[in-house]
Amino acid sequence: MPPSTPTASRRLQFFLGTLIGISLVVYVEISFAPRSIDLTTSFRHVPTWVHGPTTKAASRTDKFIPDPHVGLDAGQIARQDAVKRAMQHAWSGYESLAFGADEVAPVSGERRHNVWGGIGVTLVDSLDTLYIMGMHDEFHRARNWVAYHMNFTQLGADGTKISVFEIVIRQLGGLLSAYDLSRDAMFKQRAVELADRLLPAFKHGVFYTHFNVFTNETGLLADFGTLQLEMRYLSDITDNALYREMGDAFYTEVRREGSFENTGLFPVEYEPETGHFATEDTIITIGARGDSFYEYLLKVWLYSGKRTDDLFLRQLYDDAVAGMETHLLVYSTIDDVYYLKELQLPEMYSKPRQDHLLCFVPGMLALGTVGESNVTKVTKHLALAKKLMHTCVSYYTRQPTGLAPDVVGFPGFDVLNSVYILRPETVESLMYMYRITHDPIYREWGWAIFEAIEKHAKTTFGYGAVRNVHNLTDAFIEDKMESFFLAETLKYHYLLQSAPSFVPLDQYVFNTEAHPLRINRNPATTN
Repeated sequence: MPPSTPTASRRLQFFLGTLIGISLVVYVEISFAPRSIDLTTSFRHVPTWVHGPTTKAASRTDKFIPDPHVGLDAGQIARQDAVKRAMQHAWSGYESLAFGADEVAPVSGERRHNVWGGIGVTLVDSLDTLYIMGMHDEFHRARNWVAYHMNFTQLGADGTKISVFEIVIRQLGGLLSAYDLSRDAMFKQRAVELADRLLPAFKHGVFYTHFNVFTNETGLLADFGTLQLEMRYLSDITDNALYREMGDAFYTEVRREGSFENTGLFPVEYEPETGHFATEDTIITIGARGDSFYEYLLKVWLYSGKRTDDLFLRQLYDDAVAGMETHLLVYSTIDDVYYLKELQLPEMYSKPRQDHLLCFVPGMLALGTVGESNVTKVTKHLALAKKLMHTCVSYYTRQPTGLAPDVVGFPGFDVLNSVYILRPETVESLMYMYRITHDPIYREWGWAIFEAIEKHAKTTFGYGAVRNVHNLTDAFIEDKMESFFLAETLKYHYLLQSAPSFVPLDQYVFNTEAHPLRINRNPATTN
């Protein structure tokens, strides 16, 4: 048929339209791809996740839309914006000098590539903070680095010990939360890739706490008990039960072993080869080495939608709280504060000290009252939370810098470790306490802490740990900014100054690195 006929004309128009469309797609791909990629070879082999959802689970569109100023007055918005500016300052130093590295040195500006395995930990740990604060351009640039440049192949390749615990809570948790908030399937695919690379760390159902370590070394309670939330979430979004089974294997051991002398509390060391908790030359504590195990008993149960199959987690949590009150809680008359001591095993000898890490406990106790129908339990747990919250805030108010030491001893509130490494636990608990009690004092306490950080920890390229917080003349900033400052500390300060309806606690559970994951209202069964 001659080209001048209507049918031929329509075919020609269709052909030209298709050609133009293809050309535009190629142009967009090339124009927005990172410049360091060799497009002559990479274009045809771009990973499938770069182009968007590839599975049914990935195609969900219920992404989180930040609207942080809702319900706030002008003063509250000003505080919230001040926290955002702090995040912009910290991120700017990292992005300009160390983008893609694990850390930036906040004083010298040094790029520190391989602190946690050279996988861009600060970048990934910061993703959801950028998203929640509405820093969209920064989030997009970070997203592209994850898609095109993040590389896990070197993890443990040189025989170094990589902390499975830290990689899970910071890197895996960051990827999962970025996926949860944005619904960008690329983050899910990269999370699966990382989780699969960590699987060799598991043996006999319980993982070894350091990648590439296959010895008889003991592991820590907090390490073994702080990956179940991330693994369950990963199973739920991939329909692959393997991750949940790997994580939950330790709960089987916990139930079989039982707590130390039925106290509801567990020693901080566990021997994976024997399947037993150590009871000699070890301690019981809710602080460092034990902390997040107890936190996840509650949070995994909440994430699961409080399903019957997981009721044992709530029971373990309640037993632990009872054990804290009975065996660890001490009132220091001289200091007029309550604290949670450590116990040396096997004698149950008291060690009257408390570290800053333990300051997550008030928030955990408050969170545990959400949706709880037992009024007596709610009253008791909130009363304990308020006592311990007062102690943790006192860490800050008793120091001339307004910043907390890492460890204190009692009686006397003696400073045993004078460094403040930008830890988040106190402001984390303040956020929970405010959202659950609506008492504005918690916001005020948090704001005072934030102002002290701005005054004493801010540097040219970010924020640094402060040494000698108890002595103004000797205090100085160290050249170290942990990724959790961006992931946790600043995020919790921001949420504390936000309305409770912003990233609400009845819809999200935060992992121990402050990465929010949406509560699963219809979790897969354990079978």
